[in-house]
This record gives sequence, C-alpha cells and structure tokens, in this order.
Amino acid sequence: MNILVYSGEGISRTSLIHTVNSLRSLVGQHYDVMKIDDKGLLTEPWEESTSLLVFPGGRDLPFVRDLSGPANDKIKSYVHSGGRFFGICAGAYYASDRITFEPGTPLEVQGSRELGFFQGLCRGAVYPGFVYESESGARAVELRLNKEIFAQDQLGFEETTVYFNGGGFFVDAERYPGTQVLAWYKENPSQIEAGSAIKAAMVACQYGQGLALLTGVHPEYDATHLDARNPDYGPEPNIVTRLLEKENERRAFLRSVLTKIGLKMSQPEPAVAVSPSVILSPGAIQGIPSVTPLFLASIQSSFTNALTSIFIRLANADHDIQEVNDTFHLVASPQHPIPVHTPTVTETEEGEGEEKITKNIVICQAGPPSPAQTPEFDMGAFFQHLQLVRQRVRDSFNNFRFGNSLMYGQVVTSTQTMLDKNFGLCQQLPDGFVCNATIQVSGRGRGRNSWISPPGCLQFSMVLRHPVQATHASAVFVQYLVALAVVEGVCSLPGYEDLPLRLKWPNDIYAEAPLDHPSQAEAARARNGEPAGPKMIKIGGVLVNSNFSGSEFLLVIGCGVNATNPNPTTSINHLIRYHNRTTGRNLQLFTQETLLAHILVKLEEFHQRFLGGNGRGFAQFEEMYYKRWLHSDALVTLTTMTPHKRVRIQGVTLDYGLLKTVAVDEQGRDIPGEEYRLQPDGNSFDMLKGLISLKA
Repeated sequence: MNILVYSGEGISRTSLIHTVNSLRSLVGQHYDVMKIDDKGLLTEPWEESTSLLVFPGGRDLPFVRDLSGPANDKIKSYVHSGGRFFGICAGAYYASDRITFEPGTPLEVQGSRELGFFQGLCRGAVYPGFVYESESGARAVELRLNKEIFAQDQLGFEETTVYFNGGGFFVDAERYPGTQVLAWYKENPSQIEAGSAIKAAMVACQYGQGLALLTGVHPEYDATHLDARNPDYGPEPNIVTRLLEKENERRAFLRSVLTKIGLKMSQPEPAVAVSPSVILSPGAIQGIPSVTPLFLASIQSSFTNALTSIFIRLANADHDIQEVNDTFHLVASPQHPIPVHTPTVTETEEGEGEEKITKNIVICQAGPPSPAQTPEFDMGAFFQHLQLVRQRVRDSFNNFRFGNSLMYGQVVTSTQTMLDKNFGLCQQLPDGFVCNATIQVSGRGRGRNSWISPPGCLQFSMVLRHPVQATHASAVFVQYLVALAVVEGVCSLPGYEDLPLRLKWPNDIYAEAPLDHPSQAEAARARNGEPAGPKMIKIGGVLVNSNFSGSEFLLVIGCGVNATNPNPTTSINHLIRYHNRTTGRNLQLFTQETLLAHILVKLEEFHQRFLGGNGRGFAQFEEMYYKRWLHSDALVTLTTMTPHKRVRIQGVTLDYGLLKTVAVDEQGRDIPGEEYRLQPDGNSFDMLKGLISLKA
C-alpha cells in the first residue's frame, strides 16, 4: 500500500522534505511513501492502493486553482469510502469548510473550500509574523494534549513543543459532531489573539467511513534537520534549541497520532539524546537504520580475485572508488578494521535531502564471511544452495554465471542505485553479478517510487549483459522473464505447483491472499450486488534499467519479493503455511538464501532459452506466462484516451512486448480492427479498478 504526499504547486519544498522523510522513517517498512501532483490525483487510479493522502504546508490558493472540481471530488470520495487524509498547516486550511487567513493584511485569504472535512472555520495565523518562504515567523509552540485520547499510550507527558509557521486553529471544534480535538495551543494571551479561549491545534474529523487528521502546527518537522545558524530563528537559545529539547517527545507524539488513524509503525529506534550543544547530522533521520558494510564473496575464490583486481585498478591511493553517485572504500579482508565515515547531505533532483556516506566493501578472498558477520544472510549457505539448484538443470546448460559473485549488505541505501547510478563501476562488473540486502533505506521502484524495505523481503539487483544484435529477443522482455522466474522458481518445484502466485502486467508479482489474511474479509463484501472474488495483493516487483555498453545492453535488474515477512501484504512463506494447514502437506519454507538461488537459476535458464530457442524469442514462454498472469480477456478502461475507451486485453506482442487490446462495444463484444497497443513503461495498470492510465 502507498502513502501519497501531494507535491503540486503551492507546497513548501521544506515542508515536503520533512513530511516525506518523517513518514519514511516512521512507517516506511510498511508503506511506499511517494509524491503525487495535481495531474496524478486527477488521472491516476490511486485510491484503491492508498492508505493515506497527505497535504503538507505551503499556500492553499494554488490548491484551489489546480484541484477544484473533479480532483477534489476524487479526494472526497476516497475519504468518504474509508480513506485517510492528513492535512498540515496549508493542507489543514484547505481541508476545512471555510478559511480566514491574516484578515486586513496584504496576505489576506478568505473563502469556502470544497473538501470540508472540518465542518467549520480554520482561522490563522495563530501567532503573528508569518512571511511566505521564510522562517521569520517560525516559532517553537507548546501544545497541550488531549489526555482522554492519549491516556492509554503512556507517552509520559501531557505537553510537547513543535514547529509552527503560519498555521491556524479550528474555531469551536468541540461543537461539531464527528470531530475530536487531539491537541490545543497552550494558552498564552500575549501571543494568541485576545478575548478567545484556548484554541484547537489538531483535530480528527470523521467523514463518511474515513478520517481526516488536520493540524495547524508541524509535528512532522524534525528539529535535527533545522539549521540552528539561521538568523531567523533568533539568538541562542533559539527556536531550534527549544525544539531539540523536546525532539524525542515530538517523535513519540507523531507516532501515537499516526497509530491512532490506523497506520502500522516501523520498529522504533531507541531515544537519542539531543541537546542545544549536540545537534544530529541533518541526514541522520531517526528511525532509519544506519548503512552497514558490504561483503564481497564468490562461489569460487578465483572470481573474487578477479573482482579484487578490477576494484584495485579503479581505486585511488586511499583505496576509495569515487563514482558518480557513491564512493566505495575497499577493506582488504574481514579481519581488517572497518573505518567509520562521516555522512554528508546533498539535495536530490526532487528537492529532498539525501544522506551520502562512503560505503565500505569488505573483500572476502578466503571465502564467504562467517554467519556472525552477516547474521541476516548466510552467504556461504547461499552458494551451497546455488550449486545444488544448478545440479538439477545441468542437462539444459552448464555455463552458469548468475550469482557467481555476490555483494551483500545488511542495511544499504539501494542495491539498484549502487549499480545503476555508478555506471563506470557497473561496466566493469561481470555478467550475473548480484548485490542484495536485508534492508534498503532508499529502495527504488518504477517511476519515482521509493521506500524503506522491511526485513524478510528478498531484494537484489543483478548486472545482465544482453546482446543488442539479438533482434528476436528484445531487451524489453527481460522484465517479464524476471517476474516469471520468481513465480516459476517457486511453483515449478514438486508440491508447490498450486501456490497462488500470479503476474500482473508489466512487472509485478501478486498472490491470492490466504483466507486468514485480513484483506479477504474486505474482499468478501458484496461489490455491485455480486460477491467479490478472492483478494489479490502485491508481494513483489521488478525494475530494469538499461544502458548501452559497446554491442550490449548493460541491464541492471532490480527485484523485491516478500519472502518471509508478513507485512505489508503477505509473503511466500505465509502462502506455504496456509497451504500446509489446508492440505495436510509439509512443504518446506524458503529462506532468503534458498529463494534467491532458485530465482537466479530459473532466470538464467530462461535467459539462455530466450537468446537461443531457434530465434523464437518470447514465443516459447507465452503459454507459461499466460498461465500465470491475471489478465486474460479482462475488460479495462483506457483513461489515456479522450473519451475513455473500453477494451479487452488479448496478450503481449512478440516483437516489443506491448500490451495488446481490442475495443469492445457496450455488450462487451470485440470491435474488429479497432486495436490498441500499450507500452509497459508509459502506463499504469490498476488491476483492481480495471483502468489503464498514463504514468504521472
């Protein structure tokens, strides 16, 4: 499931960065935290896959201009049907029925708003001095929490301090049915307008089956990310100093609030001592684990020796490989001391703060590291399983390459980024080189998707050299082969044939949720007067990035699949446990090591057949692919066309892997000659709603 953060015009870039970073640190192990703009809200079929829609701070008049009408209707329908909305500062003004902002000043804004999740007036700014795109009006404000709501959370405090800059209060919030006040501005008559009672700073509003959380303050602002040297914050002890004193309370408060609206939290980090004299690095986002060393080993020592020679040639006198995106430091063996590097913070193309730190590569020439050094992934066990699985297919081919060398890190930024964004290094890596991790803190998906992956999700990236001259075997099919290899790597094993793993075009792995999964209760409800079918949920995905290198495509394949973890959807092992309970069988569960070995061998088998096979290309996989995919004869709506077009899915073209569809009439009959072809990387397919739209 996704958490969508609005990033359209009017959103403050600073507020956007804090919102995305805080959400990823708190809930990133369970949700993909992604940005979406006004076009995406209007055209993307986002509702079914979204757990929370967030509007950060900024100014709300551009929201009114860009979202009034159909986009707001979609947002209201989403919340009314059970969705959740989080409006912060400008997002809270926008989600109220009426707004009054800075009346009688050049900044004055007044009027009604379409969303109306809070039925009354949001009025501000509560404290004077607000200036757009400036910190001159920023304050560290004290909140008094609603003891009745937070009593069971055992927070250990009834007041906390959070960042404020121009926010409003919710007038007479207690009077409106379905509205709960979560926190009030602590009464301070010298700063809050005279003659008024204590003001509601944060409210939760019931809207249909859904909920809107609105706040005039910024509980998402991490004080360790604020620049205490900014003169707008005042002399020491300044605003940042006051916020730092309550930073751990602020984080606990936000965790509690997000939990109350139904989000699943990542495991909390221990409280960090912060004080006016000790300010954390701006990149050190609490709740996100620190990057760990990378261990390099191979199935044969000769492969490690060859890689070591390449790395030494690329390194400077300090044993550093300085690449475009990352710097890698070579450590001669697991017995050598591993240096500690100081992180730096850079700004990404999307305007987010990103931590950069030199990554240590520990070279294991004498053999895989001990399990004590890599407790979450036994590299030696992986190579043993790889050899065993290869033995079963040696009659098909013998020149095995995939997985011969492996670079593993318990916590990494992104396996995909480390290979794809460092092209000079990637060019030197052998075919089939694999990089895998237990946790990725900046995992990459299609488009702009990024997430913190949970433990138990098998995630790896691999270098694949695909010949350009193989015109019968277009590189676009590689993503289909990888997804198919994941499913067949499991379901082709004796006894595992009936596990309900499926393929969703173009590159996702789905599963039929077991009947003991919570989603099945929802699926059992009647839909349009008819019982709903089994709930299909995503458990994996594939990403392929390509570059030219001589006469080859240099492909970096990224794959993630829920292997052993129960969240955020379900896992392969959960399917096996349920299958064993319902059939009386005793199928073995997969480990990360065994699953990776089966997938790599199956993928290598498929790729060899794909390149050979008497020039038949993907045609030799059609029957297998369609057996596993979800879309045969499915009726969907092309929202990429005006007016929208209803079509039937026929399959995938054998030349360039396009989705084949044919238009249908009102009775669902094919219209001869009216066919449409869709590119996999230019469209988004929402299987649950039967829509295909342009990627935003």
